[in-house]
Amino acid sequence: MSKLLKVNLKLMLRRKDTMICVIMSAVLALLEVLIGKLNGSLDWYSMFEMPMIMMMFFSAVGGLFISRDYTQNTIRNKLTVGHNRSHIYLANQIAETLFFCISLIIFFAVSSAANLIVIGTKGAVFSDIMKNMTVCFFAVAAVSALTTFLAMTVKSAAGGVLPIILMYPLLTFAAMAQEFGDSKWIQVFSDIIPLSQMTVLAVPDKRAAIHIVYSLILTVFFITAGVVNFRKADLK
Repeated sequence: MSKLLKVNLKLMLRRKDTMICVIMSAVLALLEVLIGKLNGSLDWYSMFEMPMIMMMFFSAVGGLFISRDYTQNTIRNKLTVGHNRSHIYLANQIAETLFFCISLIIFFAVSSAANLIVIGTKGAVFSDIMKNMTVCFFAVAAVSALTTFLAMTVKSAAGGVLPIILMYPLLTFAAMAQEFGDSKWIQVFSDIIPLSQMTVLAVPDKRAAIHIVYSLILTVFFITAGVVNFRKADLK
């Protein structure tokens, strides 16, 4: 699997769309600080508003990256030379997760540095910020697992389009959930859906442990389901 992972990482470094996303992470971090400063609304929790938008682009680019195996028929070549199906799937999943998380690390690093320069440590509670970041990383890992699952299941270029299409209703639900008040079931779904989790990070997350557990469950579920489905898939 290490060889498959190395190939995936090299391809990611060579692709313009993935590199643009990585660079965009730093640009968006600076843009977020600049807009917040101009609006007079900048604080340390403003940085958590941008990752939800970033997931829209990353899911599309990540889905297209994986679907290239089908559009270019390279997945059959991997099977022909003897690579295990589980290893192929997991190599794609690891590369996808690294792509999402490294971009997010860059975003938080640039945003934190810019915040220190512009507003210093005013309003910054280290433990709360780190807790929110942890929730965000687990949510992003769940989104990457969903993206890989969709891309490996659809088996075409649509694997890059479907994730971003799916993001729209999820984002709509995340936005509308705030209007439903104290509905128990809406709260449960909001806790489960990664994008909904991100909407509450504009303040210290009081349900961080629950959100992390749900994201972890979703990540394991989609990876397991994806591996099982791919092992049985007819690629003829």
